[in-house]
Amino acid sequence: MAFDHMTRVALNRPIDEDEAARRIDVHQPIADEAADAYTVFGMNDVYLEVCNASYSQVGWCLLAFLIGFPAFVFFIVVAIQGAVEVTPAMVRSGDQGAFSIGMWILAAVGVLCCAFTVVLLLRDCFNYRHKAVRFNRQTRMVYAFRHNGPGGVVAVPWDKAFFFVHRLPSNPTFGGAPTLMRCFVLDDSGKKIIDTFSFGVRTVNGAKESTRYGKQVLYQIQANFEFIRRYMESGPASLPPVKKYLPRGPSLRASMSVWFYGLRDIGGVNPALRLFTIVLSVPVFALAVLHYVAQLTSREPVWPADVEAACGNTASQSLAQA
Repeated sequence: MAFDHMTRVALNRPIDEDEAARRIDVHQPIADEAADAYTVFGMNDVYLEVCNASYSQVGWCLLAFLIGFPAFVFFIVVAIQGAVEVTPAMVRSGDQGAFSIGMWILAAVGVLCCAFTVVLLLRDCFNYRHKAVRFNRQTRMVYAFRHNGPGGVVAVPWDKAFFFVHRLPSNPTFGGAPTLMRCFVLDDSGKKIIDTFSFGVRTVNGAKESTRYGKQVLYQIQANFEFIRRYMESGPASLPPVKKYLPRGPSLRASMSVWFYGLRDIGGVNPALRLFTIVLSVPVFALAVLHYVAQLTSREPVWPADVEAACGNTASQSLAQA
């Protein structure tokens, strides 16, 4: 089992029928357009570097901690007070012992909940500012960053990687089914999943993919992958200019751009939704600030020397472009 930020993916298993049916042929176009979708850190003739699919989610876990931890601490304090304060009525009835035990159990549950919120906090803060994926068109390799140091990068040949559009289970609370590009790393037989990572744009599809709206949302993922596919197959000259690069370090302006990406377009396409976008902009602004704070607390990812060498030691040139 592997965790991709907050997404759990089963490993050491065969590919199921649904995944096999959604596999993408990297030698064939998947969309008519190629869109960078504000996911690119840098690009040159050697490699293209994009964010992982959870980049835009950074801030959610910090929010859960800020709300949950104080609430559970208050719950623990109340439970402990209830356990140690015995009323005369309890003494007369003889129920004080059972009541105290129950309160201590509730306090223990509260402690576990506090610990869980700390785990969530560490998903966003004191981690890495971002976890990028590099596509090297000269060596035709894909590198996914996990952590600094030995064993911190997942490498897979472009032509052997299993790419597919991963539609997660629908969650009505968050607007539908999270949808993103995922890569499976297969064993030598090509049948068993041994590792995985996500990359590029992440959307939430509130409809079935067979509907018109569902197809439009799905197309955003496909167009973003087409940008990467064209780069690997035909080079940067085959791509439209990148509208805006993601910054490598913390940037409040960039965090605002990440969270507000596409929000203003909703009101432009459908004037009836303008009021909705205005109301929605308030929590989006708060999440953008949390995204920035999480990056401020986190360390810089460092690609290992062998990956830099395979990329021609051109990282500084690429970052200058970004």
